[in-house]
Amino acid sequence: MSPNVKQKDTEFLTISARIKAKEVQLLDTATAEKLIEADSMEEVVKLLGDKGYETSGLTGCEPDFLSRLIAADRAQVAALIAAAGKGLFDLFLYPNDYHNIKVALKNELTDEPRDIFTTGGSVPTEVMKAAVETRSFEALTPLMAEGIEEAAKAARDTGNPQFVDIVLDRYCYRDMAQAAEKIGSPFLTGYVRQMVDVANVKSLLRLRRMGKPYEFAARVFFDGGSVEAEKFAQAYGAADEELPGMLCDAGIFCKQAIEELGGGEGGMAAFELYCDNYLMEYIKTAKYIAFGAEVPAAYLLAKETEYKVISIILAGKAAHLAGDTIRERVRSLYV
Repeated sequence: MSPNVKQKDTEFLTISARIKAKEVQLLDTATAEKLIEADSMEEVVKLLGDKGYETSGLTGCEPDFLSRLIAADRAQVAALIAAAGKGLFDLFLYPNDYHNIKVALKNELTDEPRDIFTTGGSVPTEVMKAAVETRSFEALTPLMAEGIEEAAKAARDTGNPQFVDIVLDRYCYRDMAQAAEKIGSPFLTGYVRQMVDVANVKSLLRLRRMGKPYEFAARVFFDGGSVEAEKFAQAYGAADEELPGMLCDAGIFCKQAIEELGGGEGGMAAFELYCDNYLMEYIKTAKYIAFGAEVPAAYLLAKETEYKVISIILAGKAAHLAGDTIRERVRSLYV
């Protein structure tokens, strides 16, 4: 888990140099375009292999092609980042950890267990499953352990499994914020703050669209962003045009998000795209920094966006979507 001693930028000289050398293999817009236009999976496999993906023995036609491709690459990235110090950047792996906690808890609470666990967490998937099942939390952060107990109780008390997500999302952001603070990087703490703002605006607009009652919505918002959770709750019943003024530092983002959600043909898809691209613009501020915590952090986040873009493109091609339709869904890339 993340250490308690704040790091100096000079401590990241070696890992920054290694990552700067790796950045040239990050997926760029030109390669994404080639993937969209590729006539065969053989061509797709070659393009991804040229970008550093382990494709030996793969044809692209395997049912688990994408999951194997990404899992192998994630493992390589994790090994590279680990060179910065054991557990130092675990905060960016916490969303995958908390996803696995949610799946394990929901399987415990429902009659229809689902095997939708993911790789790429700070805790190996099988270890996490066993930890939730046995309530043995030695391999977890203290906040993960606390979140599991609270989420299970909330779901049982209310009879609503949705509270597993609500409670654990709150703990995930708290865990990330705490870890970023320990590293002492303004870039990392700023990124977590932006993540919380985006999550709160997403919840605000989605729940209003779904017509959820205030009593439910007020429990969904998180602290840790540039705007307190209480202000999002207070804004829940306001008109769309009033929201930007009520949400201060998140107001400009909220205004554009409202326009994306309701102003065009894309609707929810355009809204999700805007949210992802908003976070990427923040990540790109690290692109020209020579060394420091920002370099490995931005690389790790860039790779996660890359995986999402590859998944979107391959899913679109499998569904025989037109190239322009796929392009509309592709996220902004780091390079």
